[in-house]
Amino acid sequence: GRPTLHRAVQHLLADPAVRVTVLTDRPQWTDVAGAAATVLRGIPDHVTAPPPDQDWLAVLDRADAAALKAVRAVLDRTPWPTGLAVADDLVSALPEQALLVLGSSNPIRDVALAARPRADLTVHANRGVAGIDGTVSTAVGTALAHGGPSYALLGDITFLHDGTGLVLGPHEPRPDLTIVVLNDDGGGIFALLEQGAPEHAAAFERIFGTPHGVDLAALCAATGVRHIAAHTRGDLADAVGTPPAGLTVIEVRTDRTALRDLHGRIRAAVADSVAAAVR
Repeated sequence: GRPTLHRAVQHLLADPAVRVTVLTDRPQWTDVAGAAATVLRGIPDHVTAPPPDQDWLAVLDRADAAALKAVRAVLDRTPWPTGLAVADDLVSALPEQALLVLGSSNPIRDVALAARPRADLTVHANRGVAGIDGTVSTAVGTALAHGGPSYALLGDITFLHDGTGLVLGPHEPRPDLTIVVLNDDGGGIFALLEQGAPEHAAAFERIFGTPHGVDLAALCAATGVRHIAAHTRGDLADAVGTPPAGLTVIEVRTDRTALRDLHGRIRAAVADSVAAAVR
């Protein structure tokens, strides 16, 4: 995957004590820290990997299980909905061989942090200079190519940025696609970054929060797209459990004011649990 998605991965790759070897089949690769010591086009035939350190693998397994349990425990104590809980609920509810298109910012990170891995899903995401450009259109086109049950998980800003992607010409094919929109009325991801610190609260909403107040149900009505408001976990499960037929938008309204605190509690719980597991 792309290593720039998580800051912790970037910090690890930038550590001068870490030797970075890149395996790639492309003429370009991501190396933000300029730390790549070796670049290989696949593993050479003459290279034999040493056997894995079983003790290290056992420690890693314990740490992974402890971290997952800690995340679950925090989410179970947090009122629904949060983006993390919705990401987990959605991924768990998808039918086999489904397509899932992930929006940039929080949705892709929420899935990475909280959702249970599933090898039977096809997952796509836009990356690039902005990341959110044309994501609705990407989901529509990818769903048409996939041909099976197709879903997308987008934030409200990403969804609105390509709202006209819902408008299809009368002679164009229409996908069977369900788009789940996490609507926290603004840029929730910025609450998790430096500018979300309490000392910047006076300027945060105007510059980074950017609440829009858009009525997504009215937008869907204007474009002839079915809209479902999921107020409970059961509402979401019922809506996702219905096989996609045409374009449908499921809106889940969330509160971003508690997002920074939630992630702080998750980090603390994971750190404590992992430390105890690897002693």
